Amino acid sequence: MIIETVKTQENSYLVNGTMSVPNDPANKDYQIILDWINEGNLPEGADVIEPDYVALRTGVDGYASTGDQLGMIADGTQAAHVADVKTRFPKTITGGTTIGDVPQDILDAAANKLFAQQVEAYKIAKARVAQYQLSVGVPESTQTITTGMQEWNEEAGEMQDVTETVVIPAIPALEATVEVTTYDMETDTSTTATVANPVIVKDNEERAAAQAIIDATPVPVKTHVDG
Repeated sequence: MIIETVKTQENSYLVNGTMSVPNDPANKDYQIILDWINEGNLPEGADVIEPDYVALRTGVDGYASTGDQLGMIADGTQAAHVADVKTRFPKTITGGTTIGDVPQDILDAAANKLFAQQVEAYKIAKARVAQYQLSVGVPESTQTITTGMQEWNEEAGEMQDVTETVVIPAIPALEATVEVTTYDMETDTSTTATVANPVIVKDNEERAAAQAIIDATPVPVKTHVDG
């Protein structure tokens, strides 16, 4: 669905002037509206109909009922009542339609969705950057682990965990370049060229893209993830 306009209605949103989308987070089109907002767009508020002086004078705050006015005629207050209503609602009140504010709930929903998406993207990007770089490799290292067994330590006078040192083999760096041979069927000849290792190129591109996501991530998102 391509959204051009969104207008607020009662319990729904009118998309492109023709499609009504319920105010329901479970609705897929509602989620598309949230994405549209997060792209920098803003829905239009609902129409607010302002009554004119006729509607106001005949409304609940206007003229009293016929029965009440008959009573006012009897006690001489009816003329003052009519004058008061006309003063409060003069003929200059012509009414009309204005645009109301955009409901805060959909703006909050869009912001919350964007925040959740940024959190997930940040986690994935961090995990990608944490992987070793193929052009560099990983040097040999050691790690001390517990064996799950215990033995008596005379000096400490207690049973203690048995540990051992494990050697983690090095992972060599990939060759920076590779040779690519191309065969020409018309001339029945082949040529060999030295090019950048495509595996390293892809690794570097992915790492750069992940780092760009990390750099662009808002501080509140980083704080939420990293603590």
